Amino acid sequence: MPQLTPDLIARVPPPPPGPEVPAPDEVRLRAEMTVFLHDRDPALGIWVFAYGALMWRHEEAAPDIVTPARLPGFARRYDLSDVHDRGTPARPGLTLGLEPNPALACAGMLLHLPGPAVERRLWPVWRQEMGPGFYAPEWHDALLTTEHDGSGAPVRALCFVTRRGHRLHVGERPVHEAADTLARAAGPNGSAAAYLMDAAAILRANGMRDAMLESLEAEVARRLRAMPTASGPATSGEPGRSAG
Repeated sequence: MPQLTPDLIARVPPPPPGPEVPAPDEVRLRAEMTVFLHDRDPALGIWVFAYGALMWRHEEAAPDIVTPARLPGFARRYDLSDVHDRGTPARPGLTLGLEPNPALACAGMLLHLPGPAVERRLWPVWRQEMGPGFYAPEWHDALLTTEHDGSGAPVRALCFVTRRGHRLHVGERPVHEAADTLARAAGPNGSAAAYLMDAAAILRANGMRDAMLESLEAEVARRLRAMPTASGPATSGEPGRSAG
């Protein structure tokens, strides 16, 4: 199955100019985090389930454990319009959310944030995930992934679940429609295609697969291969290399 490559991603059109999205209200976000953690012993650590960019963007939180896991009863879906990160109001992208689905289990990574400074460690994660406003923080049991049967002991973890009533919730799009959007979306933090490539790659690197991500990866790669490079139109052979 075709996979995305940096050469292909270099063909994504740059984001159009437009107004900046207002910064989130950090005072409110900190207060909401404090309330959410009010019954937690600060000396104890917490687990966070990561299923999108948090799987690889967690350096500020400095987790002492990062391990593969699955979240039963949920599915990863491109169900949110992205106008602030890898999309813009003029050319929205799509970003991943976590949707309830009793028949499935979402593959991802568990991050352990040790105590006693749990709030300090959680803050960059909370700001990253809760800033846009389209996730709800919830506690759910994730299963540690083992080499033998794919599931181990349950771990109570903080999960960022899609707010279905949010104005940016668009629901799951047909594959062809989602691929069209992801192939052209870019914003302040890069392209939606790069986000897709990184998400699929980190799962594969940890012995997990996601059929939805890999199907979209193949479709987006096909669309980018048909786009012109910086030096001229695309050909039917190997993808051209962009300048720089």
